[in-house]
Amino acid sequence: MRKILLCTTLLGATTAHAGMQVTPENYARAEVDESYKNIVKDVGSNAFRHDRALMPLDKQPAVTMNRDTVYSFGVFYVPEGTTITLPKSADNRYQSAMIMQNDDFTDQVFYAPGTFEIKSKTEFAAVVMRTQINPNDPADTQNVKTLQDGIKVNWPEGTVPKEYKIVDWDEASRMTLRSEYQKEAAKLTNFNDTSGARGVIKPEMLRLSASVALGLLPAKDAVYLYRDYGLSGDKCYKATYAKPEFLEGGFFSFTMYGADKYLKSENSNLNNRAIHFNEDGTFTVHYGPKEKCGEVANWLPTPGDNWYLGMRIYRPGESVISGKYTIPEPTAVN
Repeated sequence: MRKILLCTTLLGATTAHAGMQVTPENYARAEVDESYKNIVKDVGSNAFRHDRALMPLDKQPAVTMNRDTVYSFGVFYVPEGTTITLPKSADNRYQSAMIMQNDDFTDQVFYAPGTFEIKSKTEFAAVVMRTQINPNDPADTQNVKTLQDGIKVNWPEGTVPKEYKIVDWDEASRMTLRSEYQKEAAKLTNFNDTSGARGVIKPEMLRLSASVALGLLPAKDAVYLYRDYGLSGDKCYKATYAKPEFLEGGFFSFTMYGADKYLKSENSNLNNRAIHFNEDGTFTVHYGPKEKCGEVANWLPTPGDNWYLGMRIYRPGESVISGKYTIPEPTAVN
């Protein structure tokens, strides 16, 4: 069984009672609250913490962080009539706003540009922004900064936004349930049924993603294909892929991780803007040390044995969401 493990992104939400016992019924809420308190400690309520550059290798808060988008996080009071405005980019760049309610349901995902009304069943919600960045162009950080600074949350006239109060959940009961749900999550082939809207995603499935992948976009907005092939870090491997179907404004990428699921290299990401395609529309990616792979297009260095590969497809097409689109296993290059 291929193992799947995704990042526990720093997200969170709102009110509860200090020292509350964590149960299966409130587990996802507890994970959201516990992780999000770090954002509130950084910037307070009703404001964004903008990450201005790619994830630093020495400051990775969790496993399988990506290096194809830059994050912005904020915990906002969201009464009826609250809106969010996303700016227009000069190059049709991917930028999404995920509205994650404080019990972990995601009913809304918005795409730039436009102004949208936030409709939340909970008093507070996390606004999780992803803005595409070119990891091979240091100057692109200024383009990202401009787009991030253009994001605005507005309340109805006369509203005095409430402040989020950090929650103190019982740590022992939360960790016990997390361990249990992580074992169940490891059996899944993908996370398509574990993140999404209230009334669509079953609570028992929501708990699984909350244990290992808090903050995933719903399957209609992103599909995550993570693979542990158990291969050597001293050999060169290659695989030829069909181009995945995605909607306008979407994109796809590959990210290389070490056996521990953490990023090991600045050169760990390859996305469709940089990929060289074959004449038939497919593309071939090489994985391994430079001295073994040579000068090849679409190369990702492997950081030792049992390297871990993640493919993300943002705004996926139906063939990707349904599972019809599959990816091959890399084979050794002679």
